[in-house]
This record gives sequence, structure tokens and C-alpha cells, in this order.
Amino acid sequence: MKRIGIAATALIGAGPAAAHSFDTGADAYNQMVEGTGVVLTDPGLLIPILALGILLSLWDAEGLPRAWPFYLLGQIAGVIVASVVGPWITTVFIALGIVIAALAALLPRPTKSLAIGLAALTGVGALAVGLEGHGLFELSVFIHLGLILGVNIAVALPAGAARVALDKVAAPWMRIGWRVASSWLGAILVLYLAFEMTGGLS
Repeated sequence: MKRIGIAATALIGAGPAAAHSFDTGADAYNQMVEGTGVVLTDPGLLIPILALGILLSLWDAEGLPRAWPFYLLGQIAGVIVASVVGPWITTVFIALGIVIAALAALLPRPTKSLAIGLAALTGVGALAVGLEGHGLFELSVFIHLGLILGVNIAVALPAGAARVALDKVAAPWMRIGWRVASSWLGAILVLYLAFEMTGGLS
């Protein structure tokens, strides 16, 4: 628990969960980098996606490739959803991340319908959070591409690491280890959500 608390404190200190501002005057490359950076540096956006990556590989060795089309469709829908939601979407997405992390930690093997459904919901939520506060296509295509690149990197890294580890070590403790890792992510999100709801991040 001490390690969880230290990690959570560091992540929470990264900054408030608020609408993201973008430098629309930057060139195309820097706009893409900025969009990707938003995903990889915002704990409330990043951690739920990391938890999804672990859940997908706990479901199936090919979990990410099998769920990726639904994840991508969710991201497309999220671009539209972002234009009609308010700041509350960040809280909802963090809560979704807690659910994903808890299910990955508690279920011996998630079902196909659960894994695919959560992948789609996470895709919607990730883009809705990343673009919240901006009108539909108000930002450049390069910022959109950067956000999409970021959310796909964020899910691919833990999913790939979990798959390789589970393939290399067939022992039950390896699955348990990844379930424990997911529980840590969930614990950090619970603390993050508590700080946000009590105004601790403002």
C-alpha cells in the first residue's frame, strides 16, 4: 500500500483533470506530438487505457488484435461525443478505468463480450476526454491524429508486455502478477478520483 500511495501522489501531482488546451499555431509535427503527449502525461486519461491493455491480454493472447477494431470505432465515436459532453466526462472515464482495473484483477479470465465492450467504451471515453471543451473538428486533423496515436500506444504497450510475459512464463503466478498490477492501477485511480471529486486537483 505504501508503494501505491507514493505512486498515486506522484501521478496526482502531475496536474489537474481539466479541458486540454492545444497550440493550434504549431506545425503539423508538433501538433501531433502535443496530441500524443496529452494522452501519455494525463494520469486520468492514461491509466484506464493501461488497465484495458492488461485486461485484453488476460482475456486472450490475441486479445488486443481481436478487440482493436472495436477500440478504433470507439475512438471515432469519441470525437463526436467530445463535442457534446462537459468536464464530467473525465470523472466518468476515471470511474470506467476503476471498473476495468477491478475486473482485470478479479476475473480469472474476462469474457469476449466483456473485453470487446470495454475496449469500445474506452475508445469512446479516451477521445471524449482528450477533446473535451472543444467543438467538433475545431482542432486540426494533426491534433486528432496525435490523440489517436497516443491512445493506441497507451493500450499496446501494456497489452504487448503482458502477452510476452504470459507466453514466456506459463506459471499461474505470472497471471496473478498481472492481475495484481491491474489492482495497483485501480487503487491509484480510486485515489485520483477521490482527489478530483473533493477539489484536490483544482
